[in-house]
Amino acid sequence: MSDRESSHLGPGLETWHTGRLLTAAARMVEHAFDAGVAELGVTHAGINVLSALADGPITQHELAVRCQVQDQTVSRVIDGLERSGYAVRRRDPGDRRRVLVERTPTGEGAMKRASEVAARFGFLDDGSAENAACRDLLIKIITRLGGGRKDCPGSF
Repeated sequence: MSDRESSHLGPGLETWHTGRLLTAAARMVEHAFDAGVAELGVTHAGINVLSALADGPITQHELAVRCQVQDQTVSRVIDGLERSGYAVRRRDPGDRRRVLVERTPTGEGAMKRASEVAARFGFLDDGSAENAACRDLLIKIITRLGGGRKDCPGSF
């Protein structure tokens, strides 16, 4: 990135606090990913929920824990996924009091497209020592700050 290209970011990135760098990088990755899946009518949050459903139906609360969000947040995401036909809520046949959320075949297709979009970010997982160190640090941050919600979904 040239000085001219980075001038809108303010003082040199080298002067930024690590937390600010992390937040900015995360926001940029999320925005770029959202743009890549916009045609599907789903956001990064929706893809995270669909990813968490990869192993089959689970409760809304289990989804919230896996995605490290509040139950109300995941409920709104599921509402949108249902409207798009990517997920459905069904009563648990073994316990009619429980409601399970599951991915639909259309949701499977959305995940395939999301995987194609994610492949554009291959530089984030290039196998280098630098990448491994960055991943280790991110895992440490998530582990230390994740509280009781450490069961994040895997990659998409």
